[in-house]
Amino acid sequence: MRSAVSDGAEQVKSKVLGLLQLRDQWSVPILLNLQRPQANAPEVPPVLLNFSQTGAGLKIQLDLLVDRDFQPAVLQREVLRALLLELSYRALPSLPAGTPYVAPPDWLVDGILTLDNESPEVFEGLDSVASHPPTLGTFLAQHPGLLDSQSRALYRACASALVRILLEHENGHAQLTRYIADLPRASADALSDLQAHFPWLGTESGAMEKNWSEHIARVAQERRFALVTFAATSEQLDECLRTKIAQDREKKNSLTLEETVRVSRPNIDTKAATELGQRLTLLAARAHPLLRPVVVDYQLAAELVARKKRHSLARRLAGSAALRQKIAARMSEVDDFMNWYEATQAKTTSGAFRDYLHAADSSEETPRRRDALSVYLDALETQLQ
Repeated sequence: MRSAVSDGAEQVKSKVLGLLQLRDQWSVPILLNLQRPQANAPEVPPVLLNFSQTGAGLKIQLDLLVDRDFQPAVLQREVLRALLLELSYRALPSLPAGTPYVAPPDWLVDGILTLDNESPEVFEGLDSVASHPPTLGTFLAQHPGLLDSQSRALYRACASALVRILLEHENGHAQLTRYIADLPRASADALSDLQAHFPWLGTESGAMEKNWSEHIARVAQERRFALVTFAATSEQLDECLRTKIAQDREKKNSLTLEETVRVSRPNIDTKAATELGQRLTLLAARAHPLLRPVVVDYQLAAELVARKKRHSLARRLAGSAALRQKIAARMSEVDDFMNWYEATQAKTTSGAFRDYLHAADSSEETPRRRDALSVYLDALETQLQ
């Protein structure tokens, strides 16, 4: 266990040094204290970071509780947090005892961990935040520990994009290193601190938000080389098919692609139909293999509609829609079978249900109070549900 933990910690350290383009000049020791669960000490937290002042200088100790639910990702995150803390306080070895420390921001920790992550969750999150990016101030003020799983994925995507944007700029590595070194003197306004260390983001809030939106859209566009999942492909296809590309001459209402091929004499918007065909072409390049033929059918139909050629398109798109429904039904059956197999037959787990199982175990381990007031409140809660 010591060997595995040491190897994992050194990998995180090498990643940080390579990211910031620094030499290994560590001065403050970081102690990793591994503990087993003890029956007589159930209150020991799973992770505890101790930052203290000793006679020889600063001391950073990371206490890790190693149990059956211990995850390597927790080790990487907490070691990275300790490494960033050492970089921040390396130039302040004589702090008075009891001085509180300023922890590295969550966006920086998540951004470094997911910088080279090519998982589908990161790519889908980048696509989502690129189309509807949160404001930079709102993102910096979020606390990821209070977010649900979906919002947490979007937060990680924003963090990864922000770190990549900062590093890609000229002299970005040195600016980020200075930002980390100045964290002990950081103010409560995270946005102003970021603006002071990275002035090219903009001197005003409006300019910063504009640059943030443009850069995050560019990062998402550059990283669109991985195939998306079946659900994401279906969702993006639905969004494309909701685009209005024509108008009914009689009813004067806007028409989608599937509605356009069924109307006798629609007034086709050639530009909108051409743009829809281009969007479907880009989607076909990254679509799930099972849905790619369906996407290609809709793409060819959009191109034919743009050229005012609608012969037999209604029957062709009806067949594509029916094929899509059959594939979706089969994929749902496959998901149900895989979930059943993992729950009852598999000897190893995929990790997809780890958060849910951990929450369920935690709720079962917490004993419920049986005094009169607690029993009354439980009964009242049951009646109001």
